[in-house]
Amino acid sequence: MKQYLLILTVLIICCKDEKSFADDIVLSFPKDEKLTFQEFNEGIGESGTGIIYIGKDTSKIDVKYFQSMIPDPPPPPGYELDSFDIGKQKMMSSCFHDVFNRMKDSEKPVRFDSLSENNVKIVAKIKDTIPKYAYNYDAKTLKKYKAFPVFIKNISGRKLILSEFKNFPLAILNKENKWQTIWNENPFICGDSRWQYRYWELNPDEIIVFSVNYLTGKNRGKFKIWTGNSSSDELTMNYDKQIVKDQRNYFEVK
Repeated sequence: MKQYLLILTVLIICCKDEKSFADDIVLSFPKDEKLTFQEFNEGIGESGTGIIYIGKDTSKIDVKYFQSMIPDPPPPPGYELDSFDIGKQKMMSSCFHDVFNRMKDSEKPVRFDSLSENNVKIVAKIKDTIPKYAYNYDAKTLKKYKAFPVFIKNISGRKLILSEFKNFPLAILNKENKWQTIWNENPFICGDSRWQYRYWELNPDEIIVFSVNYLTGKNRGKFKIWTGNSSSDELTMNYDKQIVKDQRNYFEVK
């Protein structure tokens, strides 16, 4: 009997989820906000990245987003704010950071680090719903989407040289049993010839906290958060199969 109890105890311990570096991170945000699922292509024309925080002090993090990793140009000389601009600034300050101040310029093309399981650890918390804020300049409205947090930690012991980004894509296990990247929008994207001359550094043990919007639909699928050659554990989420057909390009990841 004692031997049976010992075996049962070991099995229970082994079945428990392994504790991760992200488990003690507290994300703070209003709990009474009305959040919606982002529909396909709804995000076209909206500003805002999925980046919430980059750093080591993760005891408590306010869910606010960087609008861009590149600072906006200053207003023209003599420009004065009207009542709408003042109201917009107040609204935006509660949902967005002032500026991302870690971007650097290089005179030569930068050799970026490729993210892999050897230099980063990715943890996705798909059961934890948080708000994803985005501003629609055409409608002049603030959108609030249902999203879940993702955490990336630099475990390499050295600085990682990274390029700018806005969001990370999902990868879905498609009907050919291959991992395919998908986006929840299908816009035409103009290239930026200067992207390879801009970089920022992720220091050892620093953590990137960002969000990924939930998909919506009646189908169930297997997903991963994928960046470079590293991915999160497998996730299960609802989605609409049409989103796979609507992708402008087909990319497989391994």
